[in-house]
Amino acid sequence: MSLGAGIAAPVRPFSCHGPGTITMSAGTVKRWTALLCWASISAMNNEPLSIPKRVRFVELSAKALRALAGGDLAGGSAEAGVALDEYFVCDRARWVFGYRADQLAEDPSAAPWITRVAVSEPDGAVVGYAGFHGSPDEAGMVEVGYTVVPGYRRQGYARAMLTALLVKAVTDPGVTTVRATISPDNNASLATIAGFGFTRVGEQWDERDGLEIVFEVPADATQAEQLSGLGGHGDRPGRAVTMRRAARVG
Repeated sequence: MSLGAGIAAPVRPFSCHGPGTITMSAGTVKRWTALLCWASISAMNNEPLSIPKRVRFVELSAKALRALAGGDLAGGSAEAGVALDEYFVCDRARWVFGYRADQLAEDPSAAPWITRVAVSEPDGAVVGYAGFHGSPDEAGMVEVGYTVVPGYRRQGYARAMLTALLVKAVTDPGVTTVRATISPDNNASLATIAGFGFTRVGEQWDERDGLEIVFEVPADATQAEQLSGLGGHGDRPGRAVTMRRAARVG
């Protein structure tokens, strides 16, 4: 499934703190406030814990990606600056990190977008990895991908990762649309995106994961402050760089 930070080959198309505001129409704010309230209620109904989770992202350098792709958990952890879970060197994760390392070598400009470590706050537990499949394409499309470490599943972390990814997307003026692709039998991932305004726009065949449903949401319809309240703590490359809100959104 592409939401596992995999690769959707046939179709191509992080809370945000700092100065600046996002200007939106009253209608858009009203619509998205309702949707995000629905998402929060849905999370409480479907997750064992009702308190929204929060995550921050830690960048994986090319060296860290190569180490993990080679099964070197200690080396990858040292490069990332956080103690990674054994899940980061399972077969699928190694394939993902290898692919991303190759992608980064070919296109260094993808670095701010591709797979990162998701760290829970305030406890600092590594709960998974997430990112986009690459930089925005010529139409402004980005596709999300995320995976939760098995021991932290069904606790709200997938929703927190998605929220943080949407915060990054909405605060980048180059993004117009956010895409998610999900296998039709992946009920957990389908539940995760519910309430964020994604609309089914078609289907695709993924060489690794088979049939997937394609969902999209316009980036200019997402209100960053509301998203932040649902647990997205944004992207912190390395250890201390906080993402600054873009001057123009939508």
